Amino acid sequence: MAGHSKWANTKHRKNAQDIKRSKIFTKIIKEISTSSAKYGSDISQNFQLRNLLEKAHTHNLKKTSINKAIQRSTQNNKQDIFNAMKYAGYSSSGVAIVIYCNTDNSNRTVSSIRSIFSKFNARLIKFNNVKYLFDCFYTIHINLKDYDEKNLLNIVNNSPLIITKKINKNFLKIKIFAKYFKIVKKHFLFYSVFFTNVTIKIIPKIIQNINIDDYNKLKNMIFLLEKLKETTYIIHNGKN
Repeated sequence: MAGHSKWANTKHRKNAQDIKRSKIFTKIIKEISTSSAKYGSDISQNFQLRNLLEKAHTHNLKKTSINKAIQRSTQNNKQDIFNAMKYAGYSSSGVAIVIYCNTDNSNRTVSSIRSIFSKFNARLIKFNNVKYLFDCFYTIHINLKDYDEKNLLNIVNNSPLIITKKINKNFLKIKIFAKYFKIVKKHFLFYSVFFTNVTIKIIPKIIQNINIDDYNKLKNMIFLLEKLKETTYIIHNGKN
């Protein structure tokens, strides 16, 4: 009986891991489709896609699945195109929540999100009504091996929109507000400098303090939102 129980537990854990892995694969494929459809499949120009391909390889996503995702999006097959969407709302305790999604059916996605919000007496609102509560940054990496370091630092210093700069091993890392990304990118392209990698980070500017019961409800709500296959990123400004 002990051996049978051990096998059952192992099987249960494996099934849970397989489900989690499948969700990760689905999200990465959607992100690849969205990025290649919007910015093209050339990774020398589409740094976002390059970053996603590295992420896919890290999770051992099959090359055939990656290629199919890129091929479908670049062939403009509307049935397979995923759009990046942002949804926002307030929890019952007044915490602001922002949900980033990749979806091929926005009506289905917003219906699923609304259902979860309703379950916790929360309400959906327009993203523009809560974005002032958060700061959105991009961290940009540039490979130092490809450029003269002194010239590169001069280019960085000539841009007043760069918040911080730091040399980390073989990379120059800079931080900017997301709203200035297009301007900064144009500045670097003028000098034929290309970004190696770009990551986004969102930080609450205003923190909403709530009691432990409300915080636990918030965590349960976030858990259900994260389980949606369309969800890619969730941020809130709640704190206990």
